[in-house]
Amino acid sequence: MRLLALILLTILQLNLFGQSILHFSTFQTSPWLGSARYTASGGALSALGNDPSSIMDNPANAATYRAGEISISGLAQNIITDGLQQDASLPQFHFGSAKDIKGGVFSFSFDFRQSKWKPAPWRQNKLSPNSSIVDDWLETAKNNTPESLLEEGNYQTYAAYQAYILEYDTAFGWYPLAQGLPEQNLISLTREIVKNQTQITGAIRLQNIALGYGLEFFNQRTLDALSINENGFSTNGITKSYSMNLTDSAQSSGFRVRLGSVVKLTKSLRWGVYWNSASVAKMNWKYNLLFNSSFYDTDNDEAFELYQNVQFEVVNPQSIGTSLAYVFNRRGFISAEYKYYPKIKLPIQNPIDWSGVGNEISKELNNINEFKFGSEFRKGIWSYRVGYRHSGNGSIFSDHSSYNQYSIGMGMRGSLWNLDFALSNTTRNGSMYHPINSDPWSLISNQTAFITTYSLRLR
Repeated sequence: MRLLALILLTILQLNLFGQSILHFSTFQTSPWLGSARYTASGGALSALGNDPSSIMDNPANAATYRAGEISISGLAQNIITDGLQQDASLPQFHFGSAKDIKGGVFSFSFDFRQSKWKPAPWRQNKLSPNSSIVDDWLETAKNNTPESLLEEGNYQTYAAYQAYILEYDTAFGWYPLAQGLPEQNLISLTREIVKNQTQITGAIRLQNIALGYGLEFFNQRTLDALSINENGFSTNGITKSYSMNLTDSAQSSGFRVRLGSVVKLTKSLRWGVYWNSASVAKMNWKYNLLFNSSFYDTDNDEAFELYQNVQFEVVNPQSIGTSLAYVFNRRGFISAEYKYYPKIKLPIQNPIDWSGVGNEISKELNNINEFKFGSEFRKGIWSYRVGYRHSGNGSIFSDHSSYNQYSIGMGMRGSLWNLDFALSNTTRNGSMYHPINSDPWSLISNQTAFITTYSLRLR
C-alpha cells in the first residue's frame, strides 16, 4: 500500500497524475444527455416536468404526468476532434404510472439515463525532435542507482533503467542503448466518461404544489490512456524504439437520495427546487504503467510493467438546484435553471492510508456552477425548442468537466403518443500539462449528438 501511494504521489509531482483527477471531477458533472425534449431545451425542465429526464433532476416532476407513460430514446452521435467516431446507445428509458387520489395525483416512476463522452484521441506528433524523453528521464536520475530510485518513488526513471539502460562502466555510470535523437516522438491521450443512472421515484401533486422523493443507483466509468512513443534511433546503437503506455481507469457505484418540489406561483409562473444528497461510493481504481523497447539485433522486446488494482470509498458531493419557468398559455414556455455543487474536501474516505493522496486531489477540485436555459414554442401538433447549457470547472484542468452545450429540436404530438427529436453540440475547451515538458497542452473536443424519443401514453 505504501508503495502504491508513492507511485501516485510521484506521478502527481510529474504532472501525469493530473489526468487521474478526471475520476473525481466527473462526480461534479451532471449528465449532459437524456431524452430529446430535455436535451433540446438545454435540460432546463426541472420546474416543468412532463419529461423523464427532468424527473432525474427533480423527482417532483414525476407528479406532473396525468396518465401512465412509457418512453424510450435512441442516440446516434459523432464526435469530431481530429477524426470521426460514430456511436449509438440508449440514453433514456422511462416507465411511469399515475393514480388520482383525493385532492391530487400520486405518481410512480422508473427511469434510466446514460451519458457518454469519448472524444477522438488527442495526438501530438513531432518529427526530428530536439530532445528525447529517455534523456530527460536519465537527467533526473543524477547517477542514482535503480534501487535508490525505486525507494524514492521515481518510477519512470527506474523503468527506463530496467527496460532501456545498460550498466556500461562504473567510471561512466549508466549508458543508454540508443544513439542520438529519435526521428519521431508521438504522444496520444484517450479519454472516456460513461455515466449510468437508475432511479425509482414517488411523487404527489396537490392543487399548487408537487413533492417528490427519488432513490438513485449510479454507476460510472472513466478512463485516461496516455501513450508516448519514440522511434528511429541511430542504427549505431542497439535500441530502435521506446514506448510508454499509461492506463488509468476507475469504476464507481453507489446510491443517492433526491428530494424536490415544484410550486405553481401564478397561473403562468412555476418554481422548482431540488436537492441531491452526498453519498459514499465504492471505486475500483486500476493503474497500469508499461514500458517497452525494441532492438535492432533481436525481435524480442524488453518490457517493464507496474500494475495496481485498488478499492476505495469515495465521496460524491451533494448538490442543490432551483429553476423558474414561465408558461405562455399552453403555447410554450421559457425557463432558466441554476445548479450548484460544493467542492469535495475529502474525496477519499477509506482506506485512511490514502488520506494524503485525497488531500492532494482536493487541492485541484473546485465547486461547480451550472446554468441552463431553454424555451419551447407550440403550434398545432408541432413543438419547436432551443436550449443552452454551461457547466463550470471541476478542477484546474478545465477540460475535465467544463463544457458548453447548444441544442435545438422539435416534436410532434398525437392523441396517445409523442415523437421528439434533438440535435446538440457540446464543446469542451481546456488544457492540461504536457506529459513530457509540462507546457500547457490544448485539449478541444466537439460532440454532436442526434436523439430521438418516442413516448406512448398508457391511458
